[in-house]
Amino acid sequence: MTDKIPSFKEEIDDIHVPIAKLDAIILNTVLRSVPKRKTSLRNKVVYSAAAAVVAFGLLIGSATVSPVMATFVSQIPIIGSIFSVSGERGLERVSELGLTQVVGQSKTVNGITITIDEVFYDGTRVTVGYSEESEEPLEDLYVIPIFDVDGKRMPTGGIVRKITPTYWTKVISIEPYREVLPKKFVLGMSFEGKNGEQWNFSAPVEEQPGVQQVTINHSQQIEGIDLLVENIKIGTSGFLLRYKVVSEKYPDLTTLLEFRVVDSLGNELTMSGGGKENGNEDGLFEEGLVYGTRLFDSVDEHAKELTIIPYLSIPEQGDWKIKDSEGNLTDIDVSQFEGIDITFDSFTVKLP
Repeated sequence: MTDKIPSFKEEIDDIHVPIAKLDAIILNTVLRSVPKRKTSLRNKVVYSAAAAVVAFGLLIGSATVSPVMATFVSQIPIIGSIFSVSGERGLERVSELGLTQVVGQSKTVNGITITIDEVFYDGTRVTVGYSEESEEPLEDLYVIPIFDVDGKRMPTGGIVRKITPTYWTKVISIEPYREVLPKKFVLGMSFEGKNGEQWNFSAPVEEQPGVQQVTINHSQQIEGIDLLVENIKIGTSGFLLRYKVVSEKYPDLTTLLEFRVVDSLGNELTMSGGGKENGNEDGLFEEGLVYGTRLFDSVDEHAKELTIIPYLSIPEQGDWKIKDSEGNLTDIDVSQFEGIDITFDSFTVKLP
C-alpha cells in the first residue's frame, strides 16, 4: 500500500489535515532515527521498514482526523485487492477466498502507469483488475483496453472507479457471446492511449476447478419470437446463462431480450455482465438472430433451483439505437410495438 502514497502527493497536499506535508514529516522522522555512520545491509532494511511503518502510520493517523482523508485511504487498494473493492459480490467473494491470480505487472508510458493487479477465470468469465495512475489528471476513456485469448480479440465490459483525478481502478471482463473459452490460454492485455501510447502485457491463465455446467435447452415461441436457453455455468464468482433468440416477424426486438433470475430462497440475483451479438454461427451479421450471455451473482449454496424469467426491455421513444450490418447506429421507431403483448413463460432449473 505504501508504494501508492508518493503517487498521490498532490492530492494529499490539497486535503486540509493537521499534517501539512506528509513526505517531509516522513523524511525527517526517519532521518532522526538513522545514525550518522555507514550502515550494514541489515540496518538499511530495518530503516526502510521503519520508513514504511512511519508513512503508513501517518497516513492512517490523518485518516482518523479527516473524514476526507479516511475516504481517500479506504479506496486505495493494495496489490491483489482491486476485486475486493469492486462493488461486485462475486468478485469480492473470490478475493476473500484468495482464488485470484496476482499478477503485479506495471509499465509507465508518457507519465501514465498501468498496473495489472489480478486475474480470475472460473469458466463463466475472465476478469482482470488493474489500475491507471498518471502525473496529470486523466479524462474518461483516455486509455482503451484490448484483450485477446491466444491472440484472438475478445469483447469486453467492465467497472470503472475514479479514486482521484490521477488514479483509477478498473475491472474488465472478457464476455464471449458464443465461444467457449479453453481451460488454459495466454491472456493478452493491450492498452491504447489517445495520444498513441501503448502498454502491452500477457499472462498465462487457467480455469479454476469446481465449475458446474447445467444443460437446459429450454425453448419457447412467443408471437413469432423463438427463444432457446442453452445452458448455465455455475462458478464461484457467479453463473453464466447462454441463449439464442431469433425472429423474422420482429427482428429488432431480439436485441431487447433480458432475464430476471430468482432462487428458491426468494432472492433475486443481480445481473453483473454479459453481452449479445447479431450474427449467425459463422459470425456474419444476420438481422433478427442474436446470440447472448448474461452473467449473474453467485448462487446461494442453500438454493435448490432457479426461476428464470425472460422478458423484453423496450426503451422509451428516442432512446433506442441498433447497429446495422456495417456497424452504423440506426434509430428505431418504438411506436411500432405499441399494443403488442409479448410475455415469455418463466421456467425453473434444478441446481446440482
